[in-house]
Amino acid sequence: MKKLYLIAILIMASSDQMSKLYVNSLIDEGKSIEVSSFIKLVKVWNTGISFGMFSTLPYSDFFFSISSILIISILIYLIHKSNDKLTYFSLSLMLSGAIGNVADRIYWGAVYDFIYFHIGNWYWPAFNLADIYIACGTFILLYRWYIHDRFISK
Repeated sequence: MKKLYLIAILIMASSDQMSKLYVNSLIDEGKSIEVSSFIKLVKVWNTGISFGMFSTLPYSDFFFSISSILIISILIYLIHKSNDKLTYFSLSLMLSGAIGNVADRIYWGAVYDFIYFHIGNWYWPAFNLADIYIACGTFILLYRWYIHDRFISK
């Protein structure tokens, strides 16, 4: 079963990297591609953490790369210790996203975000597939801890 998750992690991390390379090849700096009335493909280089926070810190690329590698190590440890399929799945999603974003930091010195979501005048900061994997893994883990364990498994 763990081999299946390892394959899924490799597929998700690869899909993140391939999507970034493909979209990056389509878009010129300062341009965008409208996918729908609420989604655009853009080119955003994020040198900080979520939403570009702390991007002006000195040596931020080095600091965030090392931090990401530490987080990846912790996730690998937690996956190894996990004996629950839902926890294992959520941690695998988070690990896939972390690998995708740290690969960007190591290769480009920043995370490449390209999905830009907006409704009317409300805009969400640009993100990528790795961010989606991390968010989904986090929500599944929160579900596991706060809903499944308390209400469903009893």
